[in-house]
Amino acid sequence: MPFFKSTPNLPDDEKARTEFHLQQIAECIGFDRLRLPIMPEESILYCSNSTGYQTPHQILSLVGRHLGHDISGVSIETVLQPPEKSGGGG
Repeated sequence: MPFFKSTPNLPDDEKARTEFHLQQIAECIGFDRLRLPIMPEESILYCSNSTGYQTPHQILSLVGRHLGHDISGVSIETVLQPPEKSGGGG
């Protein structure tokens, strides 16, 4: 059974089930984190002193501070995406 249905008008039991699961998620991550302001993309990706993009470690540190999460055990692995093939064949 899908978590969300495509129909806009859900029956009350489906709304209650959805609310129950959202409540469980909130309890796992903490209610206080749900009340944090949303950080704009620009403040995450770009340095405040106009030096360009932030490094992945700077982004991790910024988001960790914003969420109040200890990031000492978090590691960053850079995975390069293969270039997309363009053009058709045949």
